[in-house]
Amino acid sequence: MNASIEARKLSIIEYLAELEDENIIQQIENLLKPRVDFWDELSDREKSLIKQGLKDLEQGKRIDFQQFMKEQRNRQNS
Repeated sequence: MNASIEARKLSIIEYLAELEDENIIQQIENLLKPRVDFWDELSDREKSLIKQGLKDLEQGKRIDFQQFMKEQRNRQNS
């Protein structure tokens, strides 16, 4: 690596050492974390529900959004 990159890395390290902003620290941690497929973080139950939903869609078991919202409003008012 050339000296310019080394100097920039040292500058970043110095900046991080003095940093107090939790939000920025969290954002940096998120950048440095290895990318994880969200599917791997789901529980078995969540995976099962998603698979069932996809199966239902393939079988034509669906309602349009407006009908769904109407049913949800009716449930809330009951």
